[in-house]
Amino acid sequence: MTTLAGSQAHARRNGTEVACNGCHTGGAAPEITIDYSPKNPAAGETVTLQVAIQAVNGSAGGIYFSTGTGRLSPIGGQGTRLINDRQLVHDAPKRASGGVVRFDAQWIAPGAPGGVVIEVWAVSANGDNGPRGDGASVASTAFAYGCEGATYYLDRDGDGYGDSGVPRVDCALPAEHAPRGGDCDDYSVNIHPDQGEACNGLDDNCDGQADEALAVTTQYEDSDGDGYGWLFGATVEAKCPPDGYAPSSNDCNDRSPEVHPDAPETCNQSDDDCDGRVDEGVREVCGVGMCAREALACTPGSCTPGEPSPETCNALDDDCDGETDEDPGLCEPGEGCPNGTCSGGTGGGAPASASSAGGAGSAGSASAGASGAFGGGAPDEGGDSGGGCAVDPRGGSPWRLLLLSPLALLALRRRRRVFTALQVPPSR
Repeated sequence: MTTLAGSQAHARRNGTEVACNGCHTGGAAPEITIDYSPKNPAAGETVTLQVAIQAVNGSAGGIYFSTGTGRLSPIGGQGTRLINDRQLVHDAPKRASGGVVRFDAQWIAPGAPGGVVIEVWAVSANGDNGPRGDGASVASTAFAYGCEGATYYLDRDGDGYGDSGVPRVDCALPAEHAPRGGDCDDYSVNIHPDQGEACNGLDDNCDGQADEALAVTTQYEDSDGDGYGWLFGATVEAKCPPDGYAPSSNDCNDRSPEVHPDAPETCNQSDDDCDGRVDEGVREVCGVGMCAREALACTPGSCTPGEPSPETCNALDDDCDGETDEDPGLCEPGEGCPNGTCSGGTGGGAPASASSAGGAGSAGSASAGASGAFGGGAPDEGGDSGGGCAVDPRGGSPWRLLLLSPLALLALRRRRRVFTALQVPPSR
């Protein structure tokens, strides 16, 4: 038996659902009791639903059944009829008997085991054929058919605890449900029973209290607001750090929010992560686009950018100006350069510069591609090895384009040999 009272129902006029939103007002919300038999139905079995509506506002009542599975069926003499297999409504208000309005209906279970939720919207009316002085409620019942079943709870945030107000009985764990209820905020994965309480003003563990059972500890002055305090600053004793304080005291520079124990180390001659070392494990980086270089060490002035090359349609910043494929005229007239490939025109193909980027075309185009790659990614002509390695913004290396030149030349030599073999020898 299930009794779940709500604050509002939907009205049904001539068997059709009508949005009600307060049309039955002024009366008390009735208590609704839902019972069903048999208690452990088999798959395919017919279940009798019995609903009792407390007549708290007068001598009349109305009802609307809904379900997401199986089939509803009216019972003769109840004054109800089907809207469809899963919705059933009263034809006319029913009179109360002994202070209760009763409606019965049938539900036919599907052929395979599972679980069902039956929802009921009901109205307790004063019988004056008007909406005022009436009250509405909603209730539901859930049970399994074809198995013993277990109760599960809707778990919207996937933290393993569901909303106790939305139970479901089923043969197996349904999707987006949990076997445990009690979640007081089912839209936050960090709030549920057994969650550790944190200093945030929230009830993290759903026990009805916020920030309880936290020990009073020393909080350290945090002048730069980076969440890390300074050992030699002011201190207070508190459960949670007040504004301008932090629970730790290991900030080595409380005047810079970029310096603290969890900051990334950068090449700047400073101890960014407060580990007592300077510029460890990092290198100086210079240049942009195809001119970007990474030096062998973090030594000021040890990085030399590469030389820019003419911009081509290849999705790379060849001329090292921070833009990609921005120059007009990279492709044939009428063509654009989306995604590093000339397309959209009627000229019959991409120019040599575009073909070189893709590694296709004649030996001449492949050589042009190799030259463009060398210009954007080779060390300086002066042989300065301190410039480091080329950085390919697409994750690869422009040096791989150099391989295209010998392959294209090999293909050209083979074509020449075949052409020579097919020539007719001169007549003697």
